[in-house]
Amino acid sequence: MFRKLLPKEEKYFENFRMMVQHLTDMADLTLKLFSSETFDKNIILEIKPIERRCDEITSKIFKRLNQTFITPFDREDIFNLIKKMGDISDILYAAVIRVDLFNSNEKIKYADEITSIIVQQLKALEIAIQDLKAKHVNECKAVKDLETEADSVYHTAIRELFRDEKDAIELIKKKEILGLLEDASDKCQSVANVILSIFIKNA
Repeated sequence: MFRKLLPKEEKYFENFRMMVQHLTDMADLTLKLFSSETFDKNIILEIKPIERRCDEITSKIFKRLNQTFITPFDREDIFNLIKKMGDISDILYAAVIRVDLFNSNEKIKYADEITSIIVQQLKALEIAIQDLKAKHVNECKAVKDLETEADSVYHTAIRELFRDEKDAIELIKKKEILGLLEDASDKCQSVANVILSIFIKNA
C-alpha cells in the first residue's frame, strides 16, 4: 500500500523498525530487573546505551523531516510516531534509573506484571510497524487491550501499596516507579493510535 509512496524514503521505515526493536530490548531488560527478588543494578548499565540509541534515531528522523520535502506519509504522523516511541524509551529509562537513585533494594510488587504487559505491547507494535499495512489493525487493538490490563494491575498495585506499606518514604518511591511503568504502557497505546491514524489516512 505504501511502497509507491516511498522511492527514497525507506530510511524512515528502517528507523521505525529499529526503534521499536530497541524499545523491546529495553523492556526485556526492565522486566529482568523488576522480576528479581533483589535488584541487579548492572542491568541499568545495559539499558542506558539502548536508550541513547533511541535518542539518536529520534534526532535523525527530526533532522530528516526538516530536510525532506516529500515524506512517505503525513509529516505530522511521522513526527508523532517517533516522538511517542521516544517517550516510551525515556519513561522506561526513568523507571529503572530510579531504582538506583532511590537506592531501592527490595522487589516492587506488580512492577514485573506491568512490565510484562509492556513487553507484550511492544512485540505487537513490532508486527504492526513492519510495513505499516492495515492488516495489522488487530495488533494495534491488542496493544490497546493490554493497556487496559496494565491499568487494572496498576490500580491493584497502588491499592495494596497504600494498604500494606508502612514506610512513607518507601511508599512514595514505589508509587513513582509503578506510575512510570503504567505511563510507559499508556504511551504504547499512543503509538498504536498513531499507527491506526496512518492506516485510516492511507487506506
